[in-house]
Amino acid sequence: MRKISLFILLLLSVSGAAEYSPGTIGFQFLRTSVGARPAGMGGAFIAIPGDVHGIYYNPAGLSYVEQPQATFTYHNHLLDLNSGFIGATHPVKGVGVLGYGVLYMDYGKFDKTDIDGQRLGDFGANSIALSTSLSRTIWKNVSIGVSGKYIRAAIESYSSDALATDLAMMVGFPSQDLYFAAGYYNLGTTLSAFVEHKDPLPAHFRVGFSKRLAHLPLLFSFNLYKFDQEQWHGSVGGEFTLSNHVLFRIGYDHIGQEMQVGTSKDRLAGAALGFGFLYKQYRIDYALTHMGELGTVNRFTLSGQF
Repeated sequence: MRKISLFILLLLSVSGAAEYSPGTIGFQFLRTSVGARPAGMGGAFIAIPGDVHGIYYNPAGLSYVEQPQATFTYHNHLLDLNSGFIGATHPVKGVGVLGYGVLYMDYGKFDKTDIDGQRLGDFGANSIALSTSLSRTIWKNVSIGVSGKYIRAAIESYSSDALATDLAMMVGFPSQDLYFAAGYYNLGTTLSAFVEHKDPLPAHFRVGFSKRLAHLPLLFSFNLYKFDQEQWHGSVGGEFTLSNHVLFRIGYDHIGQEMQVGTSKDRLAGAALGFGFLYKQYRIDYALTHMGELGTVNRFTLSGQF
């Protein structure tokens, strides 16, 4: 008898813990912060326009993309879990801005045993989400965006599939470098279950704004968000332009408070910092996110315009 049921519970807990999740909803990898630039700003990225990571954070913000962009992120989680994100956007005249994204998480190899603990081999587990986005400006500086997703999670020979959509909007005042945004994410249905029960998707609502300050080289961003069956949380981030080639980022996600276990590291849970290095049309980003007693996670991103 294989201990698959026990592993499923463990996997949901581990993947949830990797991004401050209590693990009560399925497909927890969808809560993962994508991209080193957004992660370095504490995930407060819904109101940042013209960035390829809008595929994940706010498809409406893609309407500000003026030329094709592409990005690749490697994310080193806790417990040596690894994930990556690949995204690309390009404007299409008369249509809008299209975006394509792939989010992948690999949980590694695990021992397969019988009821007596005898090893029968090993098995793997992974999750993937494929998304396509469209953004259009519908009136002056009001943009809307939609993303469609196919989601699949697999454990050994078991798997679960789902379809979801993200709906978002952005209102911009470019002359003031001020943007407001809101969106609902992961609205959809689970098509098939691992065994019998179909896990719900981590649907959530998010709202926020960003402002580039006039007399300080700082892009400031603030978000409020709420996952189904959870309380409201907030995140705040800043991106300082130190020179034409160097950016410094700092952020904080209030959901890190849920990771407190009564140690001296509690005060750092949810904090993040990062750097960006620009060369011509390319950018290399790094972010470090602190998760209190659990440790830290690292993200590396390479982006470019073409």
